[in-house]
Amino acid sequence: MTKVLFILSAVVILVASFFAYQNGRAFVDVRQSVSTTNVKLQSELNAATAIVKQVTDVSNNVDAVKQEIDVEAEKVKSQKLKITQADNDTKRTQEDLNTRNKKLDELKTKLAKLPQGVKPETLEEDKNNIKKAVAELQVAAELKKKEVDAEEVKVVEARKGLDDLVRKIEDRKKSFERNGLTAQVVAVNSDWGFVVVNAGQSKGITEATKLLVTRGTQTVGKLSIVSIQGNRTIANILPDTLAEGMTIAPGDRVILENLYQ
Repeated sequence: MTKVLFILSAVVILVASFFAYQNGRAFVDVRQSVSTTNVKLQSELNAATAIVKQVTDVSNNVDAVKQEIDVEAEKVKSQKLKITQADNDTKRTQEDLNTRNKKLDELKTKLAKLPQGVKPETLEEDKNNIKKAVAELQVAAELKKKEVDAEEVKVVEARKGLDDLVRKIEDRKKSFERNGLTAQVVAVNSDWGFVVVNAGQSKGITEATKLLVTRGTQTVGKLSIVSIQGNRTIANILPDTLAEGMTIAPGDRVILENLYQ
């Protein structure tokens, strides 16, 4: 029994040693494989890093080139602007030159038409003589203007005097017309003591006018104006002015008191 166990133990040990050897060989192979893979990965990582660096360098170069292009574009733009300005300056200069040449031709034409004996050298003297003559004419014109103004003042004063005279004549005429008033009493209200006269504003009667009532050559009484219309006047009878035993009646004549006096 003991032998059997010993044999079994030996067999187990041998089997275990075999498997341990096999596992050790496999572990070494795995380690070698992992080490090889790591080396490859590191190599590929280094290559990738190098590629990234190259890409970064290229990108930086592209940006730098782009900036240079932008700078050159701005220079070209500025240069084009300067060229445009230069063209405009050239055009303006040419236009100015053409204008001056035109004026020169016109001046030459005018010089050719100068009267005989007049030369460009004497133009300044001739111009001064003309200025002197113009100044003398202006002085004479100013003096004449003052004379005209004085005459106009006299005319205005004369016209004013004439207007005053005409106004006085018109006023006198109106006074004569008013003093020549011939009107009649057309209605009498004895109860209220007023009369109606067939004359009004159109005859020159105003509220300040004093009226007398006559019959033939005798004064009947006086009236006090109440209201005036275009061709009618209403006036109160002044009882204290009535002649003794007389009353105002339709048909009596009405005149101005100042005319009667």
